[in-house]
Amino acid sequence: MGEFDDIATPDDVLRLAAQRTGLSDVDGDSWREGLAIVLDEVNNCPAFTETGRARIIDDATKALARRLQVHDYIQQHPEVLEVPVERPLVTLGMPRTGTTVISYLLAADPKRRSLLHWECLNPVPPATTDTLRSDPRCVALLGEQKLILDMVKAAKMPIPHWEDADGPTECMFIHNQDFKGLSWDAFMATPRYAEWLLNDADMISAYEYQKRYLQVLQSKAPGTWSLKMPSHSVHIEALLTVFPDARLIWAHRDPYKATGSLGNLLTLPKSMVLNPEAMTTTEWGANLKDQMRQHVERPLRTRERIGDDRFFDMYYHEMMRDPMDVMRRLYDWAGDPLTPDTETRMQSWLAEHPQGLLGHSSYSLDQYGLSVEELTPVFAEYLDTFAIELEDA
Repeated sequence: MGEFDDIATPDDVLRLAAQRTGLSDVDGDSWREGLAIVLDEVNNCPAFTETGRARIIDDATKALARRLQVHDYIQQHPEVLEVPVERPLVTLGMPRTGTTVISYLLAADPKRRSLLHWECLNPVPPATTDTLRSDPRCVALLGEQKLILDMVKAAKMPIPHWEDADGPTECMFIHNQDFKGLSWDAFMATPRYAEWLLNDADMISAYEYQKRYLQVLQSKAPGTWSLKMPSHSVHIEALLTVFPDARLIWAHRDPYKATGSLGNLLTLPKSMVLNPEAMTTTEWGANLKDQMRQHVERPLRTRERIGDDRFFDMYYHEMMRDPMDVMRRLYDWAGDPLTPDTETRMQSWLAEHPQGLLGHSSYSLDQYGLSVEELTPVFAEYLDTFAIELEDA
């Protein structure tokens, strides 16, 4: 019998996580509802392969194990919760709008604190400022990533999204430990989980968990946080409830192009867990359309409430043409000093990471059962509000 054969409930996953960590004390039940939906999907939807089901349950076990470890660390070091998370710089927007580029440029500033990819896999014990990028856990993951990149490049496969182990990642990979992140939807065969997450889930718990997580990490490596996750747009009111002094960077791009790019991004994770006959991408359209609609409508409504001055508008076409001009204006807006040394670091990163470094992907809206005509009313207000340069849709 396999390790995952009888895994049907959140308590079953908790048992596995406890076996792996030696820990059983968990901080509340907010993680249960989302995990229950994921388990119901993988156990009752015939679209999943056996290995795909096992992969998702293994990922869920690892996510809950991290949560147990973080909670245990806080129990042993309660003083970490006494230091607030102040004035984080938070990048949001539709997916596929240049948020990764801006997060890496901000990470080049030594005065800032970025959430690093490896820290979402091995959060405790937290690294120190001096070991953030030399911690053995980070170095080991970098070695694994090099092997993957070498294989992918040899196969000449384009990579639509990549994060270095020692580079910034998305807050979604903290939220997924509360089982409230679109990273889970990326592996689902139906839109059921996404519909729950976008419309019914209580996101306050996810942001409260994120705050505790950041307090653990900053206890040994402090700094003003630079955070990014496109779907902060969808959860913006919960974000501002828990982080009321957040400074918001809104990344803008041609929404038709971004929608097609999101569909392309989802192809890889779904292909890793679903039967080939279940990869009917033309049926993804309704989910993509709903996600992108909420990514623009919710921040528009919040912006009406809190005012334009709480947002810095970062346009994809400007970032592609003159990223350093964008960064200078961003720093001026944020009231933060942009030193010559930080500018040099940013320019070095740009020189080493030209657009298309990991290949180019081709995609179109009709692959996902969508068209510009269908999406025009969805994005009408958004396009009327901002000076967005349309690409070839």
